[in-house]
Amino acid sequence: MATIDLNSLPLNLQKKYHNATTAGLIARLDVDKRYKGEGFGEWLLVDALERLLDASDSVAFPLIVVDAKDGVAEFYEKFGFLTLLDEDNKLFITIDSVRKSFKD
Repeated sequence: MATIDLNSLPLNLQKKYHNATTAGLIARLDVDKRYKGEGFGEWLLVDALERLLDASDSVAFPLIVVDAKDGVAEFYEKFGFLTLLDEDNKLFITIDSVRKSFKD
C-alpha cells in the first residue's frame, strides 16, 4: 500500500477519488537482463495487477501506483498507466481500468 497525494492526479480523478488516501503499490518489477524482451515483464505485471485487484476487493483502494526505474515508464504506459503530475517515475492506473482490461 502507498499513500497518495490527490494533487498529483488529473483534476477529474481528484474529484472522483476525493476521499481516497491509499493506493495499491507495485514498488518495482524487473527482469534479469538475460531474459529481457521475452515477455517476462508483462507476465510479472499481469500477475501483480491480478493480485492487487483481489486485494482491492478487501481493502477498497481505487488506484494502483508503480514506482518505475529510470527509463522504464514507457513499459507501464503501454498497459495504460499514466504519469503522476508531480513525479515522472511514478505512474498510476485506476482499479476500474484494470478490472475492465481483464474482462476484455
